[in-house]
Amino acid sequence: MCEKKKVAVLFGGCSTEYEVSLQSGYAVATQLDASQYEVILIGITREGNWRRYYGVPEHIADGSWTSDQVCVPAILSPSRDMQGILEFQKDQVVFTPIDIVFPVLHGKNGEDGTVQGLLEMAGIPFVGCNTLSSAICM
Repeated sequence: MCEKKKVAVLFGGCSTEYEVSLQSGYAVATQLDASQYEVILIGITREGNWRRYYGVPEHIADGSWTSDQVCVPAILSPSRDMQGILEFQKDQVVFTPIDIVFPVLHGKNGEDGTVQGLLEMAGIPFVGCNTLSSAICM
């Protein structure tokens, strides 16, 4: 049996379309086939802080995900030899490899090529348009 692909669903963000991104992130997270994919939820707060979210997807939809005690500070590794996220858990840093990112961010920093550029630099495959296409469209 094949190992499940690790799909990071990136939601939230510093945008006026934050709430729309939460709804979209919830929809994507709950529709991915759990028998084929390991869904890794990564939220970006309104202030721009990245968090690995271990809670239930329903709290993404209702906007209460940041108040859960199941958020861990995290960053995307910019290094191509560590394609994944780094989580800052208590007294250790935990690396989680990622096979692909599904960026479900809307508006500024989500659809304008910003996050796409970050993912391209890190060498992490992602769903959607590349950096140039995203920037031109915005």
